[in-house]
Amino acid sequence: MMNKRLILLLVLLSFQNVFSDSTPPPPPPTPPPGLPIDNGVVAMIFAGLIFGYYIVRKFDFKKNYL
Repeated sequence: MMNKRLILLLVLLSFQNVFSDSTPPPPPPTPPPGLPIDNGVVAMIFAGLIFGYYIVRKFDFKKNYL
């Protein structure tokens, strides 16, 4: 009789984990803001070319007249 109660208790405890209510998964993280990476690329290249031309002319001018 004791063996049957022990087996019944073990079976009931094992079903507790199977039918227990699990917590829902956490919500996914929010995505980063949609910042465009292509805006202004042409303007940046143009500004870089102008700045590079200015630096080359500045050093060339100093080198020729010193």
